[in-house]
Amino acid sequence: MIALVAVLVLSAPVVFAADLSSVDALYWRRDQGRNLDTHIEALEAMLKASPFDAELTWRWGRAVVRRAERRTHKDTRLADFLRAEDALKRAVVLNPNSVDAHFYYGVAMGRRGEAQGVMKSVFLLKPIKKEMHEVLRLDPKYGGAHRVLGEIFWQVPGLAGGDKRKALSEFEAAVVFSPHTTTNYLPLAEAYLKFDMKEKALATLHRVLAEKNPEDPAAAPRDLADAQKLLDSILH
Repeated sequence: MIALVAVLVLSAPVVFAADLSSVDALYWRRDQGRNLDTHIEALEAMLKASPFDAELTWRWGRAVVRRAERRTHKDTRLADFLRAEDALKRAVVLNPNSVDAHFYYGVAMGRRGEAQGVMKSVFLLKPIKKEMHEVLRLDPKYGGAHRVLGEIFWQVPGLAGGDKRKALSEFEAAVVFSPHTTTNYLPLAEAYLKFDMKEKALATLHRVLAEKNPEDPAAAPRDLADAQKLLDSILH
């Protein structure tokens, strides 16, 4: 009996990891069919058994952010962003050392801000930056956090803390640390163009268009289409 219990205990994490890996695979192919919905449903089933699991919680929040991005009705989008934000805030509490929980919590707040409108969302800038700085404290090479900080520095007026030079530096860091994340390249190319660095912008666009192993296969087609559109506009 003792031996049987030992086998079950030792094998449980392996089974759980295999299940989570399968669920993650749905997320990376969320652009296909009902994969995103199935991914969310699978996470919800797992959370019923483990409601205080930070890994499951931040994944659910991330997925709901992606679902919200697809919504066409503003109120429905906003409601989903708020649900995701609540879950990701809970994930941060459950595991303060989770870089992904902090990152997607900041992303959810940003998306909520976009849905509400700029005038209603200025107060979110400080907590979003706080989450990104926490991500980089835990992992200085987390490219996504550098990109988000770059977007804030780029979009916010100088009097409110914006700084396009700092933004460019953050965009460059995002590509250096996460070279297979296609989403990082367009902001960098656009920034180079604003600073009249056409050759660097072209090199950046050619680099992403040559990407054969994107970190996020579901986001890559849109990112590459946007990159190609910008490249065409430069060359013609």
